[in-house]
Amino acid sequence: MPRKPDPTLKPAIIEKVALHLRDTKIEDVSVRSLGRVLGTSAYPIVYHFGSRDALIDAVVEHLAGVATATLDPGDGPAALEHWLEAVFGGLDDPERALAVRLAFELGAVESLDGRDREHTAHRAHVATIAAWCQGHGLDRSAAERAAHDAVTAARGLQWASLVDPDHTDVDAGLRTLATDLVARAAAAAAEPTGSRTAVAASQQAPARTAGATPTPSSV
Repeated sequence: MPRKPDPTLKPAIIEKVALHLRDTKIEDVSVRSLGRVLGTSAYPIVYHFGSRDALIDAVVEHLAGVATATLDPGDGPAALEHWLEAVFGGLDDPERALAVRLAFELGAVESLDGRDREHTAHRAHVATIAAWCQGHGLDRSAAERAAHDAVTAARGLQWASLVDPDHTDVDAGLRTLATDLVARAAAAAAEPTGSRTAVAASQQAPARTAGATPTPSSV
């Protein structure tokens, strides 16, 4: 029976694999090749992580370092800006930039192998911003749209930084996103309650004309 690997080696494995991935595509990585990088067999990887995919997920989480970033619906504009930068920004840090690159690589193909890590993370980010928008005056439908637009724009900034880093200031773009969301929420909060209710109803209700068959409203 093989001896169990030292549990304290797990962080060291993550660090070495992260370094290896800086100039290696995920598609070129296997448990066996990672074993060679570590100077060992594949056994420690399987023991500590179970699979190559689980190891890479652990590397992304380690590099991203956003697990503690939170945003509550009642937080102010400064907290929104801080959250956006914590989750999507800081790409001048090589480790953060690598985490974003790996997330894009994983997300691009995960639907082909039945995984949903990046999709789940994407929807969680949308839900967080939508809750904040609702807490600052937007109705549920408008908050969802604003949040989706914001996350899509933030991802676009990240992608632009990967392909054209010299001409992309991600953090500045994220601050602009925060300003736009705050303005959008402030405008909604300033509307009379009756007006907001009427607008929401008009967006959700089917269009009807005399003698016409109702048609579903578009989202």
